Amino acid sequence: MVEENEISALDDTKSNDSETYDNLVSYVENRFQRAKDGRHSDEIRWVQAYRNYRGIYGPEVQFTETEKSRVFIKVTKTKVLAAYGQIIDVLFSQNRFPIGVEPTAVPEGVAESVHIDPKEQEQNKAMEEFKSLYGSPGDGNDLQPGDTSEVLKERLGSLQEDLGNLKGVKEGPGQTQSAITFHPAMAAAKKMEKKIRDQLEESAATKHLRHSVFECVLFGTAIMKGPFAVDKEYPKWDEEGKYDPVIKTVPKVEHTSVWDFYPDPDAYNIEDCTYTVERHKLTRSQLRALKKRPFFRSKAIEEAISYGEDYTREWWEESLTDNDAGGDFGTENYSSGSGVERFEVLEFWGTIDKEIAEAQDLEIPDEYTNDEEIQINCWVCNNEILRFVINPFTPKRIPYVASPYEINPYSFFGVGLSENMDDTQTLMNGFMRLAVDNAILSGNLLIEVDETNLAPGQDLTVYPGKIFRRQ
Repeated sequence: MVEENEISALDDTKSNDSETYDNLVSYVENRFQRAKDGRHSDEIRWVQAYRNYRGIYGPEVQFTETEKSRVFIKVTKTKVLAAYGQIIDVLFSQNRFPIGVEPTAVPEGVAESVHIDPKEQEQNKAMEEFKSLYGSPGDGNDLQPGDTSEVLKERLGSLQEDLGNLKGVKEGPGQTQSAITFHPAMAAAKKMEKKIRDQLEESAATKHLRHSVFECVLFGTAIMKGPFAVDKEYPKWDEEGKYDPVIKTVPKVEHTSVWDFYPDPDAYNIEDCTYTVERHKLTRSQLRALKKRPFFRSKAIEEAISYGEDYTREWWEESLTDNDAGGDFGTENYSSGSGVERFEVLEFWGTIDKEIAEAQDLEIPDEYTNDEEIQINCWVCNNEILRFVINPFTPKRIPYVASPYEINPYSFFGVGLSENMDDTQTLMNGFMRLAVDNAILSGNLLIEVDETNLAPGQDLTVYPGKIFRRQ
């Protein structure tokens, strides 16, 4: 988890002229366009997977004039939901977020185990009473039997408060039946696990994980983002009925859709990415709400809003909203149609040259003096930089986690269940349409009519109870 208040560019104290930021904005938009071009083939796979899941024929399926049936057998949907249900049952088998903290086999900085023997304590107590009556040899600086050394106190970890003041605590497991053994590393791990679970519940992590698992099964890749520290408002009223909420900083993790995530096209996993771009679709209210988050530039946000909504639909968005009019797989024949009353905001995480950062008045600490590149986080909208900070994570990392359903060793995105069933789905649809059309032919009648025997202008439609008039 990271507080989003580390190192940022000077906010509104500097000139907000958009020409000042042309280099950085162009760089972010160039990276975004490159990532978008690199994943175009993946988008085609995802659209096909979504259509198979929904039971929708794509424009590549051509029907002949003799084919009457348009039936679609939703076997892909059945298999996807079954796989999703099985994964969820495994992950949430204990009705809680699937995470656990366990100590290492050889913990560092903390004792693996300590013990205390009550019988030994009784013997030490009797010895102390004896010494108080008859004295003891030595200069009085010797460590008394039963005392716990300061070095061992520091190695008790989370048990230091409970066991640090006790006498007779020794490192290692107890060797007698009366000895009581404690494991400081295990106790610390359990306390940490309890704390993490509480934080995950505060951020609704279970809901976000379920969304990620579904996309993992359907499209082949799950994307999770975070954790970040955010301020959460807890409703509270005082005795007089006045609303007095409690503001608490809590960690937050969230699901990021594969449709909105644009990784480095030359990387095969998130560790190899030099940059990633997340595409946000925000309303005016959501864009203005960014002012409350650390280091977002209020003037830049208002300037971006003043230019008006700039969101443009991608070619695949019509398919997801069931408004597809049979367009081709690609962008050549696609028209975005009417405008969308939303703003397109690009969230960039990656590495840039230090000279570009310095040109944007970014305060660079002394620790980056000898570095030629730095990792940053930048938000861009309508040619305005909404946020520009040095990556606050230590050690530096891109705050996304990608998990494939089936690993594709030569691509960032994995292979989903829908893609594996594409051929089966196509064959089942073809056989079922053939069976229905054959049933129509074999179950229908062939009728021959001598029109000279019928009254002129008579309708030749055949249906039960039909009466033909003859001359």
